Amino acid sequence: MRTARLFVDNLPETTGELVLSERNHHYLSRVLRVRTGHPLALFNGQGLTATAVVSTVEKRQTTVDIQTTALDEDNRLPVTLALSLIKSDRFDWALQKATELGVSRIVPIISRFTDSPPKNDRLEKKEAHWREIVVNACEQSGHNWLPEIGPVTHFEDLELDGKQAVFAHPGVTSSPLDPSEPCWLIIGPEGGFHPDEVEALMKKQVKPMALGPRILRAETAALVGLTLLAKDYGQFS
Repeated sequence: MRTARLFVDNLPETTGELVLSERNHHYLSRVLRVRTGHPLALFNGQGLTATAVVSTVEKRQTTVDIQTTALDEDNRLPVTLALSLIKSDRFDWALQKATELGVSRIVPIISRFTDSPPKNDRLEKKEAHWREIVVNACEQSGHNWLPEIGPVTHFEDLELDGKQAVFAHPGVTSSPLDPSEPCWLIIGPEGGFHPDEVEALMKKQVKPMALGPRILRAETAALVGLTLLAKDYGQFS
């Protein structure tokens, strides 16, 4: 019997019964069609994990019996990904893959060449959609820590908090990073960064990062950049 893995934001630190959210009830009862006794692995996105079994499946709710709990060490990649907004399906894909790679934080940015940035009235729905993507990616990949999703930020308002940072750009030579310190990875939109933006990054001591001889799509550049940084941080050793 396959153990279902679920994100539970109100996961208690103690054992006992818990009524699951409507989202998880629907998945277990309508998609998996589980029965009493089905094993579950639960996590709250902040390192708390639990083993549980389904105790009741009713029309409107599912109740589980939490049997053990534990706190998992935060092993996320110490990287904040600042990714320019691109076409929705491609941005969603990048979010999913960045989460699977264990990024700590994702900040959507609007840069000079960003095409049709979302209006303020659509951002709330976008942010809820993005959160569901990272939750699903954590459920699938086995991560017990959700990446934080920062607010959509204009390029000129990007604050690096004094951390080291790199930006992907074609035709450059990579500069070394300190693997004992966290960093930012900044990725431009289709068409890359405007020359003025490149100059602004260099003035902030943001280092260029080479991603090979090809011109990559933005979502591919994010994935390749994170993979290279994961190696630098010893996660692929």
